[in-house]
Amino acid sequence: MLDYKDKTILAIAPHIDDVELGAGATIYHLGKNNKVIYVGLSMPPLVDRDVFMAEFYASAKILGLKDENTILKNYDPRNLFDSRSEILQLFYDMKKQYAPDLVFLPNSYDMHQSHEVVYAEGRRAFKHTTILGYELPWNYTEFSLDVFITLDEESLQAKVNAVNAFATQKSRTFFSNNIVEDLARVRGKQIEREYAECFELIRWIT
Repeated sequence: MLDYKDKTILAIAPHIDDVELGAGATIYHLGKNNKVIYVGLSMPPLVDRDVFMAEFYASAKILGLKDENTILKNYDPRNLFDSRSEILQLFYDMKKQYAPDLVFLPNSYDMHQSHEVVYAEGRRAFKHTTILGYELPWNYTEFSLDVFITLDEESLQAKVNAVNAFATQKSRTFFSNNIVEDLARVRGKQIEREYAECFELIRWIT
């Protein structure tokens, strides 16, 4: 497990639900002893806002995310590119306000255009901070297996429950208990552990 204590962590989601899928178990674990700030830049397209937001808050509660540490924006989910200067300024402001010790972003291999924007502007704004890129395997054809974070059963189950809270998204293939659990098992087997989440190392500052 990643044994941070009394640190400030930013978990940035281009679309609300990206962090939950890519780093939910690690976020749950870190939230026990650290300040985790969740930043959601947009909702997925084609969702009922009220229903989806109710699901999000249910999911956030499972992961131990606090309302006062949740920052939600309303950028166009299909086109963050047109808002990239605003997003960069938002990140710079967060850097000054929170001085994070660790930032979670989409990884550099992610081909989703909105994820590419968040990766590029996040790397620019937080270049003096440790940055880990979480994996969303359906968005790329290759990935750099740099950092494995061991998970316990409790953290993995929290991630599964948090993903399940998005009931309206269950028709999407990757919102599946099997996929969440199986990927954690695969990553665990790669390092001779039971479960793990894997990240690209974008920047490491000690």
